[in-house]
Amino acid sequence: MEKQIELYKIAAAYLHGFKKSKLKILMKRTGGINSIFEESYSNLHLNTGLAISTLQKMKRENALKNARLNNEFNSSHRIRSLFFKDDAYPYQLKECKDGPIQLNMIGDTCLNNKRIISVVGTRKCSSNSEQIIDQLIYSLRGLDILVVSGLASGIDTLVHRYCLKHGVPTCAVLGHGLNMIYPTGNRSLAKEIIASGGALISEFHFNQKPSKYTFPQRNRVIAGMADVTIVVESPLKGGAMITAELANSYSREVMAFPNAVVKNGLGGCNQLIKTNAAHMITSPEDLFDLMNWKMNTQEQKNSQNIILSREEEGIIKTIKKHNEIHIDKIFESSKLQPSVIQALLMQLELKNYIFNSSGLLYSSRL
Repeated sequence: MEKQIELYKIAAAYLHGFKKSKLKILMKRTGGINSIFEESYSNLHLNTGLAISTLQKMKRENALKNARLNNEFNSSHRIRSLFFKDDAYPYQLKECKDGPIQLNMIGDTCLNNKRIISVVGTRKCSSNSEQIIDQLIYSLRGLDILVVSGLASGIDTLVHRYCLKHGVPTCAVLGHGLNMIYPTGNRSLAKEIIASGGALISEFHFNQKPSKYTFPQRNRVIAGMADVTIVVESPLKGGAMITAELANSYSREVMAFPNAVVKNGLGGCNQLIKTNAAHMITSPEDLFDLMNWKMNTQEQKNSQNIILSREEEGIIKTIKKHNEIHIDKIFESSKLQPSVIQALLMQLELKNYIFNSSGLLYSSRL
């Protein structure tokens, strides 16, 4: 009987037209998941008030067929199915009305850590983003924080790799079934995540292929699992911006790293900050302050070194050579365009490294 109930739980995810919120009502009115699949449509109609024609559209037989196939695949690949009522299902995701009915999971990570962060961004990231991710993940060592991302190219890949490098637990949420890895270049990375004690999870049928619809759909899992979502770098439109919007809709915290130089249209983070859709983060300490989490003493010292790009470091070096320097002198000493330098100066002021003493004169705070 227990195995049959587990099969029904998997099948519930394949009922046509029944999302989690509607399924919860149906389960409450019928007495449980087994009644949905075992009772006649006439009895279900009497217990729920739903029209028989509506109930028939659930396509129970098709749902059970898909569930059996999924169950066979799971059994042969050591994959667990987590029903939204199960204790192992992410408790934060349970609070999301549009959360998936079930998740398929391979790996050993607990998805109910006390502290979970999602780190997301563009597939076409700049060189500066790697430095940002390295320092951010390094600051999380030994703090029992689970880092969630999406195993996509670019930012996601860097996030998972630096989690492995620094020994930080990580979980990848896939936009397809667990019978494949996309992009294929991340197959070895996926194996490393599992071997390190991490996990891969997916809400999709095991043979679901990736599409332009499945990736935005999985973003709600990335946002819904986490206490806070951090956007490292993003264009004005894209998956990371969707994830940030979803996190805000779930009343979760959102943070974004400001981009001093907006290249290739990567202005999403600045837009999030400008519209108060995200808190600005310039160092790991900003994360811990916002979330009221404690850092290790050594990590607290390390976090004082705010993440800077090479261009920013060059400008600070120039300013530190003088008690006070005119902006024209900064222009002359750099190969960067004046508009780029002005943007960098603004970011350095925000990061409290320099100050504008009188109009066009700059001084160092160091």
